[in-house]
Amino acid sequence: MQTINTQLTGSGRPPWLKWIAIAALLVVFAFTGFWFLSQRSTTTKTVPLDSMAEMSGMASPGNAARSDASNLSAELQVDLAADDLKKAQIRTAHVTNGLIAAKLRVPGIVKPNEYRQVHVTPLVGGVIKEVPVVLGDHVKRGQSLAVIFSSELAEAETQYVSYLAELEAEHKKLVRTRNLVKLGAASQQEEEEVAATHAAHESHVRAALEKLKLLGASDRQIAALKQAEQINPNLVVPAPINGVVLTRNANLGLVVNAAQELFTVADLSTVWIMASVNEKDFASVRVGSQANITAPAYSGRIWKGRVTYIQPQVDPTTRTAQARIEVTNPGETLRIEMYVDVEFTAPGASGPVVPEAAVQSIGERQFVFLPVKNNEGSFQLRAVRLGPAANGYYAVLEGVNTKEEVVTDGSFILKAEAIRQHPELH
Repeated sequence: MQTINTQLTGSGRPPWLKWIAIAALLVVFAFTGFWFLSQRSTTTKTVPLDSMAEMSGMASPGNAARSDASNLSAELQVDLAADDLKKAQIRTAHVTNGLIAAKLRVPGIVKPNEYRQVHVTPLVGGVIKEVPVVLGDHVKRGQSLAVIFSSELAEAETQYVSYLAELEAEHKKLVRTRNLVKLGAASQQEEEEVAATHAAHESHVRAALEKLKLLGASDRQIAALKQAEQINPNLVVPAPINGVVLTRNANLGLVVNAAQELFTVADLSTVWIMASVNEKDFASVRVGSQANITAPAYSGRIWKGRVTYIQPQVDPTTRTAQARIEVTNPGETLRIEMYVDVEFTAPGASGPVVPEAAVQSIGERQFVFLPVKNNEGSFQLRAVRLGPAANGYYAVLEGVNTKEEVVTDGSFILKAEAIRQHPELH
């Protein structure tokens, strides 16, 4: 029996030891699970206050600080001791209503007045024989710019002379026929036939004359055409206006075609200034706006002009549009393609204004200092949004009201103290 029991129990250890081991393992598992749950609970309870605030929709201390930073000027003040106040020599001024004109300064380029610029072309083809002008010459209307030898012109002149001769012969025939009709030696029908032929020749002469004019022949040149020996194949290309020769593409011996550009002549007594206006400034410039033009080449000199045209499309690369200003140019001192500065002036709206000395910049914002009532040596820091400046004053768009008092002299000292006492301003 003893042998059989030993075999049944395996190693001979009593059965209760097995149950004790199982119980010990269960205790270990239970302890581990308890520890894990307690750690998770602790983690959940230590969620950052900022995150909890975001989840609940409430402002966390960090958010509150950021919110307070945006309104620092509404709460902060600068305090000066009595001695420091005396040294600062503070002076104040009242905020007043004023009218400051809005000013906008943009770059510009001088261009010729295209309404007073002519591209000179011949109306016939040929070979250039003379070019009596050079670039930059001042020319008068009708002055010769070039002379072209043209076979086309010679042919038109020959035809005109031929038609003139035929007309003259027909005219004599018509006179003789009329005399014969009076004598009864010719019939009325014969007179009518001769008169019709005469009218046809007259129309031929008129057509040939118009062709000569279209080819550019002058009245003097046409009047000189009486016989074939007087045919002149040389066409003078005249200056169409008084002006300056800006381009010259004509040289001796050059074979040219009709409508080929030979010269550009421009009247520079007035010029255009093409100013590049940024998209955000379109409201400040309109047709009729006055503009002052200055050039680095002429220090202290100002040209006055008026906007006559604003480009309807915006350049997609620069986001600007061209405004055209017409300017008189006595002495032709404004040269083509010269860089200039353009200042537009537009009437502003009435509103609060403060002296420039009252405004101080801290970081990217502008501030003024207001004395605290019944508390000598204390000054409130107030952020302002400014408009244009003119004549020593800023237009204030937001931040102060009329009749409030701001510090002028000594505001720079208050700025230094504000930065020292409130480093969070940076």
